[in-house]
Amino acid sequence: MGKRSWKKLANENRTQLGSAEPAKLDAMSEQAEKTGSKQETGKAGKSTHVRVWKDDHKRLLSIKSNMGFSNLAWVVHMLLKEQAEHTASFEALMKDNVPTVLTGRPLAGKTFFVKQKLLPALAGSPVLVIDSWNEYTQLRNVGYEIFGLNFKGFTEHIRFVPNTQSRVAETEVESIFSHLDMKRSEMARWIIIVEEAHTFKNVSAFAKFLYGSRHVVRKMIAVTPQTDAFQGLETLMAFH
Repeated sequence: MGKRSWKKLANENRTQLGSAEPAKLDAMSEQAEKTGSKQETGKAGKSTHVRVWKDDHKRLLSIKSNMGFSNLAWVVHMLLKEQAEHTASFEALMKDNVPTVLTGRPLAGKTFFVKQKLLPALAGSPVLVIDSWNEYTQLRNVGYEIFGLNFKGFTEHIRFVPNTQSRVAETEVESIFSHLDMKRSEMARWIIIVEEAHTFKNVSAFAKFLYGSRHVVRKMIAVTPQTDAFQGLETLMAFH
């Protein structure tokens, strides 16, 4: 986030932190640090002493200097706000029909989030998972039956497991999304989730469908550890 964006966020959130000015917040934090007590900061609630690793403290000071903040209170506030805005949740994912990238490092909990949080909340809604690693064993694998489905009256969560050979898998995914594009009049209620989506980023039918999906389906989610795999799409982070 650039310096100007940080400044804008700071100005927008001054009212949320009550009447206490940043310098006052710092003074209160310093007093709490000396006494170990908690101090009131108006609407901001309570300020208290927090211990951090020395290296992390140096990083916070560096951010404070680079972004032009007068104290660490604003740095911590903005970092927490930014993380909250980009952390995956059912509400964040399903707030609109804009295609979204669900990302995070390997083992961060992307698939766990989809299986344990998202799918249960979508009970009764039609969902298709492109299950690249055969992880959604609780869902029915429709295989090539997908080309004969009546998508309009569907309420089930289903999956398609692509071939383990990458070239065959790309051909299958190309065919599936070409077919779904032809069935667009039946797809308005559908949620489509593509695991390991970066492996199909060069599949033209998939990429076309993904970027235009808000005109076709309720939601499309690309799950990938590569944060830069799909430029221009909203990105949410999964944490486990």
